[in-house]
Amino acid sequence: MATSVISTAELKALVLDGNKHQMIADNDYFSQIKPLEDTLPAIDPSIKFDPAIHLAFKPEFLKTCKRTTMEELGASCPEQISDIGVSEPFPLFTDEAVEIMRAELLRKEVFDEFGRLSYNSTTGLGAMIRGYAKDAAPFTYTAWTHPITVSAVSAMAGVELEPIMDYEIASVNVAMKSPDAAANELVSSRRRSSLGNKFDDDVPAVVGWHNDSYPFVCVLMLSDTSKMIGGETLIKPPSGEIIPAKGPAKGKATVLQGRILNHLASIPIGFTERITAVTSYRAKNPLTFDGSVLSTVKPEVNYSTVYNTFYPQWVSYRMDIISKRALHIKETFDKSLEDKEVFDKEKAFTLLKDLEAYLHKTSTEMEVSEKEWAYHKSRLNMKPT
Repeated sequence: MATSVISTAELKALVLDGNKHQMIADNDYFSQIKPLEDTLPAIDPSIKFDPAIHLAFKPEFLKTCKRTTMEELGASCPEQISDIGVSEPFPLFTDEAVEIMRAELLRKEVFDEFGRLSYNSTTGLGAMIRGYAKDAAPFTYTAWTHPITVSAVSAMAGVELEPIMDYEIASVNVAMKSPDAAANELVSSRRRSSLGNKFDDDVPAVVGWHNDSYPFVCVLMLSDTSKMIGGETLIKPPSGEIIPAKGPAKGKATVLQGRILNHLASIPIGFTERITAVTSYRAKNPLTFDGSVLSTVKPEVNYSTVYNTFYPQWVSYRMDIISKRALHIKETFDKSLEDKEVFDKEKAFTLLKDLEAYLHKTSTEMEVSEKEWAYHKSRLNMKPT
């Protein structure tokens, strides 16, 4: 089957099968990923996440860590759920916690079941591992979902958050490069000097320009960045001027209101591995605006999304919000009746239309356009038969 002649019907069948046509090849795993696993210290698989031992966050980071507001970025808008746009990197997990997370992640069985080639990497070997945490990485899952961790991320984001759904807990982006290539980069050039003090739209990227599908993300670095140069998250606000946000060091994280802010993960110079874990969030208050979309995550576009696991979770989370909003409407007008108030028809119309729009968005986001099918075809990495 040649990439150039694959039909949409054939592509749909591949998507339904879990995008296995984009699995990481065995030779890539054993030549590039397995050596990382082999260097890990001995990890006791029975270790449980303990925030007193494994969480590095401290409340004083709220004062010492710069958090850039949406206004400062020139990106304020009615849809934002917090005044905070992006934070500087802050310590989130300890070295021991990061090593345990790496040990859970780098196993061959995890890459085989959950790993897929990245759909929007612009350089080198790019892979994504998503939807694995709850079933295959119990320490990682507990670490991200622990109330103290969620509270820490919420504090940095300036709004009470909760993970959007299990599938989007600790989604991993992997970028690999050979040691020779990394060394040659360090010797030959520096991207910063080649670009001066500015970045342009064509800067090499681990993940290209995009808006996230969900309101907030927390990006955790799982690699040693001490020998890397660059690697900033670049933000392009409505003004068009590209603003760099410092990339985190190992164990550190940054929060970003990524649904609104167009951004890119620039690829650093001198790295052999760059592994990040990204957890996506929405406001905990079900009445807060939720602008989530599926443009970057639906399985028909993103190879790392498994059709039969992802879509049920999307529908479930949306129905949970709808249920809570519907209950709010019921209770609002129950109270109005009890208090013998004049019925506010305009208020009822507004609440019901908002609920209807949210339900409608839930289904329409699962639709797939011809443009999206064409994009998937254009990014295929299949061997001709």
